[in-house]
Amino acid sequence: MEVIELGEVDLNCPSNCQIHNTHFFGTDRQIIRRGQAFSFYARFQNRDWDDSVDQAIFTVETGLRPCESNETKCTFPMGRCLDQTCWSASYKIHQPKCINISVFPPSNACIGRYILNMQITSCGHTYQRCLGDFYVLFNPWCADDPVYMDNQAHREEYVLNEHGILYEGVHKHITSRPWHFGQFEDGILDICLKILDMGASYHHGSDRDRCWRNDPVHVSMVVNHMISSHTTSSIMKIPENNDYLKGTKPFSWNGSVPILQQWYSGRCRPVRYGYCGSLASVMCTVMRCLGIPSRVVTNFCFPCSIENPLGINEIFDCSGKNLCGKDKLWRYHCWNESWMARRDLNQCCGDWQCLDPTPLETGRGSACSGPTWVRSIREGELDLDYDGHHMFSRVNSNYIGWLSQNNAKKTKFFCDAWPCGQHLITKSVGSEQFEDITGAYKYELGSVKNKEAYYRAYRRIHPGYCNASNCHIERELSSLKNPFLSDSGINMRLKMANCPMYGEDVQLHWLLENLRSETKNLKFNLCAQIITYSGCPMDQFWKDSVNVTLGPREVKKIPLCISYSQYGPYLCDHNIMKVVAVSDPECGEVLMVSRDIVINRPPVIVKLLSQPRLKVPCTAEISFCNPLQEDMKNCVMTLEGCGLFKEPMTIDLGTLASNQQARTIVEFTPYRLGSHRLLANFGCHKFAYCKGCAKAEVCCPAGQNGTLPVSQNGSLPVCENGSLPMNNSGPVPVADPAFNSMCEYICIPVCNPNCSAGGQPVYDFVYLPAGHPLCNSICNQGFNPSVNPGFDLGCDPGFRVICETMPSATCAPMPPSMYGSMPAPTSNSVCAPMPHVVFETGPAPAHQPGGGTGPMSYSVSVPANNAVSALLTHFMAGSGPTATTQAVPTHMSAPPSHPVCTPVAHTIGSPMPQPAPLSVPAASISHVICGSAPSPTAQPPCGPMATLASQPLSAPVAHGVCSTGPCPAASPVPRSAARH
Repeated sequence: MEVIELGEVDLNCPSNCQIHNTHFFGTDRQIIRRGQAFSFYARFQNRDWDDSVDQAIFTVETGLRPCESNETKCTFPMGRCLDQTCWSASYKIHQPKCINISVFPPSNACIGRYILNMQITSCGHTYQRCLGDFYVLFNPWCADDPVYMDNQAHREEYVLNEHGILYEGVHKHITSRPWHFGQFEDGILDICLKILDMGASYHHGSDRDRCWRNDPVHVSMVVNHMISSHTTSSIMKIPENNDYLKGTKPFSWNGSVPILQQWYSGRCRPVRYGYCGSLASVMCTVMRCLGIPSRVVTNFCFPCSIENPLGINEIFDCSGKNLCGKDKLWRYHCWNESWMARRDLNQCCGDWQCLDPTPLETGRGSACSGPTWVRSIREGELDLDYDGHHMFSRVNSNYIGWLSQNNAKKTKFFCDAWPCGQHLITKSVGSEQFEDITGAYKYELGSVKNKEAYYRAYRRIHPGYCNASNCHIERELSSLKNPFLSDSGINMRLKMANCPMYGEDVQLHWLLENLRSETKNLKFNLCAQIITYSGCPMDQFWKDSVNVTLGPREVKKIPLCISYSQYGPYLCDHNIMKVVAVSDPECGEVLMVSRDIVINRPPVIVKLLSQPRLKVPCTAEISFCNPLQEDMKNCVMTLEGCGLFKEPMTIDLGTLASNQQARTIVEFTPYRLGSHRLLANFGCHKFAYCKGCAKAEVCCPAGQNGTLPVSQNGSLPVCENGSLPMNNSGPVPVADPAFNSMCEYICIPVCNPNCSAGGQPVYDFVYLPAGHPLCNSICNQGFNPSVNPGFDLGCDPGFRVICETMPSATCAPMPPSMYGSMPAPTSNSVCAPMPHVVFETGPAPAHQPGGGTGPMSYSVSVPANNAVSALLTHFMAGSGPTATTQAVPTHMSAPPSHPVCTPVAHTIGSPMPQPAPLSVPAASISHVICGSAPSPTAQPPCGPMATLASQPLSAPVAHGVCSTGPCPAASPVPRSAARH
């Protein structure tokens, strides 16, 4: 028998990636998860495989120096069945001269990039072939993997979701902003594996030096160390003393991908600069990419103490100014949680482990923390885990406030301090609301279990108390705490009277209550100063003194106002201020009340003007209004979005005058299907972190989703976001009079006569204002060639309605297949350039859908040789049964050319009139066969339609327009906590 000759090998990447939930990386590479087999096909050139004379042995190896002793190389034979305890291979006959081979990577295999070699011995002859490379990741879908998570919704959120939310602000005013994790973006997997290569020295000299990539605990330690340690190869640096002039401003980042790409392309040198939120988010990206479920957690009132692990000291002077001391009370702090079973703690199932990549100062220098089992923090079992005492103190420290007099004497004052670590939140599963997870870190404050855990931890943190009784520890704690305000017979509170935004005055109510039966005469000093998120006190910009007389049991409310002119010059990029009222020490007992206030940044409004489709140009409008009574200089808008923009896009807006609005039309081409976000960041010389976003559900191009949607009368209403108009009883029928009040435009599909003979029909879409007589005729009669000459019998009579003003709460989701059209024939994949006929029309009917008032003018632009030209000419010239307007062709205009060029931004800085509030033009047409659509452009009323400028379709384009009209009302800040 002749030697069998190996021919073509098909690694079957698309199918394997789909089965292993790695197709989000793309299907051009073999990316699989351990503990789950993958298969491929081997074809032979001369005969079938015969076990009696043919044998195959596979070798897999990973790393720079693979060897079997550290489990980075393994050799195993191919048999008839798989052994799921180790690397193994099996085969079955697929076709003549073709076998299907399955390879099983065990659930404890090292993660990384592998090389697969096949050695064939046939009839006494042996030869080898390298079959290619493949990637092995952790597997949250495999019950034998330590990162196994049994809830599919949780796996989708903590492994597959590329979009997150960072929570910031203060505990009484929580703000949020979106973040792109982007773990499936091109090149990110290779960058993550490079991070493991660069961090391999972390385990050098330890018992894990030779084999650690198979253990999620040690992988997470390496990643945690690499994010922002003080090594020269760490991913990101934190600015010292808030000085970030030599790098990027920490809060300007919107996602992890640019950070990781900059680190990789910069020869693995640290990116300047980041903050705790970006560090935790980058770590979350790396962990999710490697297959470890992870999430970002925010802790409000986070203590960073140098001397006393369970106490945080803040010092004030007699005016109420916060003095800079060794300890810092961070207004919030972000870290990462990862899900895994800790074999080193004998855990049989997974649980959340806390990992803090931000280096924080401790009594022994700065260091990152974790992994720490979250449950051990709650129980006070600090001996079980890495850095347990650090994590426990960060959610259980006591606040101690001091009044410094003449830099010598310090006195504790009466206050009601918010306990540290009393509010920990993260993004909810499948929702953009936050989830309070404080109960996972600590029992209810004051409960028996809370006290027991605290005493247990206190004995481990302070060795001198290892044998102390609970009563002894309680007395020690009581001596450290500040006395309560109520003990002095006074209650005080600072309550917000408004929710201030940049440019607005801060309004507060100072509430005082005398709890005693005697009159109290008090003198208070008031001040306000800027505070960074990390608790560093900045400039004091406001001071005042007030004499207060409180009668027996009297309650007073004193209004306080801090004008923008007072705080504006000092706020800069920090949007937190601290207002303090402290009694004069000469009056006796020192009383203090304080309030952290968040100044909301002006919103950036992002709005999609068309349905995003894969590899089809899409447009969006980004607007920002200057709310200040002064000019904003050096205004820059930055846009990015995974799946939408290959690279961030920057638009220079110049100077914005007071109350001037900048509106920018951007064109981009989505390159990935699925749910994405378009993020916008606005910066100027006054502040740099105004953000906005819009969801973008990228669907298949028109012509790839099946047939046109048709209902009983040949029409189907569709909202702009792909939803059906709904009322309390279900979908709104087209015949319902209330339906028209929800609609702005009607999209009419028209068969293009230029498609190949005998091929599938190709549709163009024409948008017309709702209520136009042409729309009524088409709705009532359909495309009947006896009435509407120029149309084929096979044309579809359907149309869809785009709802512009309908509230989203009245929409119901609609399957993606509902908004599609007939596919274009493959033989006619590109449209030839066609001239356009432009019709000018008179006023539309009096009815204005969507709440508009008065007549609306419109114009229609269609290809001259398209059948719709004949229809429009027929009806708009008056021959139609319901025509009320007349129109004739006015001129021929060449269609826009679409060259391929680099991204460019066009900005018009001069003031212009406010455009119409509608987001789609009065009439426009998209050619399905071309796969592109002209950008929506506002038309001047009753005037000729201008020839569209040449625009590239393969790169983002922006058009900025500045208007001097009043700014729109600011939208409320999402997910803010209730003001107290």
